[in-house]
Amino acid sequence: MRKNNGRRRHRGQNRRNFNNLNKNTVIESFGPLSQIRGNVQQLNEKYNSLGNDAASNDDKILSESYYQFADHYHRLLKEIEIASENKNTELNGQKSEDLVEPVENDTSNYEKKPSRKERSIKAKFKEDEEKVNKDDSPDIQLV
Repeated sequence: MRKNNGRRRHRGQNRRNFNNLNKNTVIESFGPLSQIRGNVQQLNEKYNSLGNDAASNDDKILSESYYQFADHYHRLLKEIEIASENKNTELNGQKSEDLVEPVENDTSNYEKKPSRKERSIKAKFKEDEEKVNKDDSPDIQLV
């Protein structure tokens, strides 16, 4: 049993607003056997290496568990990259005149940010397209 050091442990205390994540945000991850801290890239690499170690020790269940954590952080990393690209293109594409908000309270001009699930699906779809494009590269045929 863990000591609480005079503090109450609240359920879901590690939950954050993942809408404001960037590549350098430090996250605590409670994995299958231990707690790991780091940014998204570090957690992805760490869980991949732990999965490889578990697989080399013939522990299929533990390795699959680590690979699932690694996959989660890989998807999260791709989401962050896509969000930052979208943010950069929006800022670069707008002129200084466009940055001034209109006086009217008309919100119909603003697009709603896609949900996290939609962004994840887009990232996965983009990855799949890249894999297909690599696989469809023309092979040299001997005649």
